[in-house]
Amino acid sequence: MKYFVIVLISILIGVFSACRTTPSGPPSLERKQYTFTGSNRCDTTTNTGVNVSVSYFLLKADTEGARKIGDSLRILTANSIVNWLDSATVAAHPDTRTDLTKAANLFATDYESMRKDMGNLGGCWELKTTADTLYTNPKTLTVKFETYAYTGGAHPNTNLSYYTFDRETGRLLTLGDIITDTTNLVSMVEKAFRKQQAIQPNTNLEEEGYFLRDGQFFLPANVGMSQEGLVFYYNPYEIAAYVVGPIQVTVPYTQLNTLLNKEVID
Repeated sequence: MKYFVIVLISILIGVFSACRTTPSGPPSLERKQYTFTGSNRCDTTTNTGVNVSVSYFLLKADTEGARKIGDSLRILTANSIVNWLDSATVAAHPDTRTDLTKAANLFATDYESMRKDMGNLGGCWELKTTADTLYTNPKTLTVKFETYAYTGGAHPNTNLSYYTFDRETGRLLTLGDIITDTTNLVSMVEKAFRKQQAIQPNTNLEEEGYFLRDGQFFLPANVGMSQEGLVFYYNPYEIAAYVVGPIQVTVPYTQLNTLLNKEVID
């Protein structure tokens, strides 16, 4: 799902063209807050309805890069809602992927549809997203999206996503833009992962209960730049059971020195 969003962002911001201005210093941010106020918002008396709250930001600078990053952040906030819905439902309403209000309304509509079909859903649905900066340097900006969602079931779910942008062009960077050798990176992250989880080098990770793809260790969907190094974040269920929780591994830049793209990181 995240890769679909990245492709969507790349298409939408690619249609713009303007003179580029190289940013300097930390970006100036404008905080935005959205709260769902529709008629089917959560009613604490009947314990039915939905709560949707999104806190995000835009860049104040009037540059091509800032405008494109802002366009991307608007898309990402909408997708932080619709990504919790059935893919067929979202496909029937593609405009919800680019419009925060429409996304929240679809979330509420989906709740009402399920409540009519199933009766009591065990309480209000709730979705809360917060976007903040994780790291910035003169060339890049990494944004962290954290989402809490309860859509019925035994427990709520959480999801964290990292997105790194080129501040000059506004382009969303991939791991391949940051790292020149992802093959060696995998073994480096596995070593750090085992140390973080207190697992010996020769211990079989699958036998320890971790979810591997074809028996091979893999990088998470979310990688971000931080002050300390590259952060590799496995959301619940991505590599381990829900009870294990999220797993975060940080590899210092000093260890990654030969693998880093110097055009991105000085």
